[in-house]
Amino acid sequence: MAYKKTDKLIAYNNDYNRDNYDRISLMVEKGKKEKIKTAATLTGESVNSFINRLIQAELDRMGIE
Repeated sequence: MAYKKTDKLIAYNNDYNRDNYDRISLMVEKGKKEKIKTAATLTGESVNSFINRLIQAELDRMGIE
């Protein structure tokens, strides 16, 4: 029984994410991933929010909305 609820929740989350987010695959040089994780941890953010904040800061600097 628990699996059915879990399956429905996963399906709902997948549908929501597909409808509301774009996915970008990012490749970095070996070793840089750990540096990014460390920097994100130091700022109290997840890696995803850390990267998104940096991207938004650059877009704001460039005047792109």
